[in-house]
Amino acid sequence: MPEQGGAGAPQFERLLAPVTPDAFFARYWEREVLYIKRGDAHFYDDLLTLRDLERIVARGGLRYPALQLSKGGSFLPPEVFCKDVRAGEIVFSGLPDLDRLQAEYQSGATLSVPGLHRAWRPLAELAGEVESTFNHGVHTNIYLTPRQSHGFDPHYDTHEVFVLQISGRKHWKIWDSLVELPHQSQPFHPCMYKPSEPVLELDLEPGDLLYVPRGVVHTTHTLDEASLHVTLGISIYTYIEMLTIWLQGLKNHAGVRRGLPPGFLNRAEAKRELTREFSQLVARLSRSLDADRLVDAFLDRVRAGYPGKLNLDAGFFANPEIGPETRLRTLDRAHYTLSEEGESLVLQFSGKTVQMPRHMRSFVRDVCARESFRLPELSCGLTDEARLALARQLLKEGFLILSR
Repeated sequence: MPEQGGAGAPQFERLLAPVTPDAFFARYWEREVLYIKRGDAHFYDDLLTLRDLERIVARGGLRYPALQLSKGGSFLPPEVFCKDVRAGEIVFSGLPDLDRLQAEYQSGATLSVPGLHRAWRPLAELAGEVESTFNHGVHTNIYLTPRQSHGFDPHYDTHEVFVLQISGRKHWKIWDSLVELPHQSQPFHPCMYKPSEPVLELDLEPGDLLYVPRGVVHTTHTLDEASLHVTLGISIYTYIEMLTIWLQGLKNHAGVRRGLPPGFLNRAEAKRELTREFSQLVARLSRSLDADRLVDAFLDRVRAGYPGKLNLDAGFFANPEIGPETRLRTLDRAHYTLSEEGESLVLQFSGKTVQMPRHMRSFVRDVCARESFRLPELSCGLTDEARLALARQLLKEGFLILSR
C-alpha cells in the first residue's frame, strides 16, 4: 500500500475556478471543452507530485494491472516489465521490475496507474467529493509520458474526462465529436476517424485544467520534457440504464413472454402481424409505466451498488469505541434514503435496510441534517445512554463514520 501523502485535496469548486459549478453545468457539461490556464505550477501540489509518484512506484506497493505501460497506442503485456516473487509457498505475481520498467519508460513507454485514488488519500478525497457532486461513478488514472512521445492515436472516451496537469507540458489536438455522447457500449474504433485538421490545439502546463466531454476526439504528445497528469473520469448513468430496469421488469407481463408468430421470417402476413402486435404491445406497456416506481427502483439500485466513499480512517479492524465527544458524520445524502413505514423508521443504504422505532425519528433526522456532530449537540429527546447506543449501532452498520 503506498504511503498516504499530502494535505487535503483540492475541492471541486477550487478545481473549476474561476468558472463556478453552476456556470460549468449550464454551458460545458456534456457540451463543450473547457480549458482553464492558471499559470500556477504548484496548484496541484497537495494532490500529487512527480516525487509522490516516484515513491509510490519505487516502494513496490502497486502490482499489475494497477501499474501499466503503453507504447505506440497499445498496452505492453505485463511480462515485459513485471516479475513474480515467491515467499515460501505464496507467489506474488505482477510486481514491477523497476529496472525493466525504467528501461521501457526511457525508450518511450507511458506509465499509467489506474485507480490510484484507492490508495492515495488526496485523490480519494477529491474523487469522493466529485462523486457526491455528480452522483455518477468516479475514477482516477495517472499518466506519466516521457519527453517527445506520442500518446494514443486520435480517439474518444465513453466517459467524461477532467485532465489535471501536474508537471511538464503536453500538447493536445482536439476534433469535434464523432458520436454525440456515446454510451459505454459504443467504444471508439480506429475506422471511425478520418484525418482532418483539429478544431483546437493547446499546451497543457502544470496547474492547468482541461474538461473533455465523452465523444470528443483527441490525441496528445509531449514536448521537450516528461508530462504527468491526473485524469478524473466520470462514468455516466444514462436513461439507457433506467430503460434497462424497465425492460427487465416487463418479463412479469405475460404478453411480453408470448412467442413470435410462426413463420415470422418467411411469411409476409406473419411479419405484418408481428409489426402490428409489437406496436400495440409497446403502446399498451407505455401507458402502464409507473415512472415514480421506476425512478425509485433505479435510485435504489445505484445506492446498493455504491461501495461507499473511501474512508481511509475507518479503522475497520480496530472496532473503535465512541463516546459523547467523538465527532461523527453520515454517508453522503445521495447514498441513503430515510422513510417511514407504519410505526417504523426505515433507513436504506449500501444495499442494507435498517428499521428503527418512530420515536427515534428526531435523532436520525438531526444526524442527517448535520455535516458532522457530537452526540451532546443533538436535541432529539433521547437520553444520553440511548443516543450513545443508537450511534454505536449505526456506526457498526456503516451508516455513521468517524469524522476527522
